[in-house]
Amino acid sequence: MKFGIFWQVPGYEGSSVPDRHWETISEIELADQIGFTQAWLAESPFYPTRPMSQPLLVASAAAQRTNKIKFGTLAAQIPMHHPIDYASSVATCDILTGGRFDLCVGGRFGGKASQVVGMAEDIDNSESRKMVSEYVEILRRSWTEERLTYEGKYWNFQDVPVIPKPFQIPYPSLLLAANSDSSFEFAATQGMGVIGTMLSQPLDNLKNHSETFHNMKNNLGYNQSNQPFHIAISFFVADTKENAHEIMNRNWRDADVISDGPPVHSSAIGGGRHDFTSGAGGWATWDFKSALKHCIYDSPSGCIERLEEIMSTVNNVDQIILEFNRRGRIPSDEVKKSMDLFGDKVMPFLH
Repeated sequence: MKFGIFWQVPGYEGSSVPDRHWETISEIELADQIGFTQAWLAESPFYPTRPMSQPLLVASAAAQRTNKIKFGTLAAQIPMHHPIDYASSVATCDILTGGRFDLCVGGRFGGKASQVVGMAEDIDNSESRKMVSEYVEILRRSWTEERLTYEGKYWNFQDVPVIPKPFQIPYPSLLLAANSDSSFEFAATQGMGVIGTMLSQPLDNLKNHSETFHNMKNNLGYNQSNQPFHIAISFFVADTKENAHEIMNRNWRDADVISDGPPVHSSAIGGGRHDFTSGAGGWATWDFKSALKHCIYDSPSGCIERLEEIMSTVNNVDQIILEFNRRGRIPSDEVKKSMDLFGDKVMPFLH
């Protein structure tokens, strides 16, 4: 089994914002040494508690300090970016990482964050999906055509040379961050890979979504290698289950729980949905007791058992992505200690 690692926030919230970015890069260096397959970086514009708004820059910087580990966005908020400009930014990142980059897209056109950059607020989910489809087509064509001429419903371009082209031929893998149930099938129809998360989808749901996704992509005949199915999970390993719970309980404060009213955090523009149509709600509604049902915080043997359960339940998982520091309240030295323990006592026993 391949394991990725995910940063929703850079570093530790007790540090300065610059230090937090460098702490993240230091943790990526360690992940490279341990043998993690990929470092996934969130894009969180307008979230003061999650100050990582430029994951492509962080990936490009970390690539200069690592040798093997790949990078990816989880997820790029494409409504924030003009498609041609973003095509060139991603291609540049792919060059600077030496072809070690995958692009996972997300975000909803018409959401609060996208309104900051001029999107209309009356774009519904159906229209947003159509915009995502057109956006992804523009990316692909920008990366493969010498000069781009495109006539769509939402964007139009005439004879534009989009440069540079990506390092990877024909271009980096494209994935979709899937929270809602319908996202998995949509990703398959677009020829994209998908990343589901146990923070919004119970394990049994992910099993069903994996079957739907793989059946759909097989029927459509897309390039299988460019359509992986990944699962993300909040994770922490310590020497005992009790110690893992004590450490991770710091990340789940009762004051964080959204129990009623609009799902908007006071520190952010737009906040986030806490109902992803999955039957589990979303992680923003959980206290620590609820989080323990969907996250893995345990001893090495307990983590092995839980990860084996995921692997045996969901068919055709290409990568399990671990987030060691949900909410960013655990100091970097403790995160690194857990990463090392995972590399020594967990990873070697999972195949």
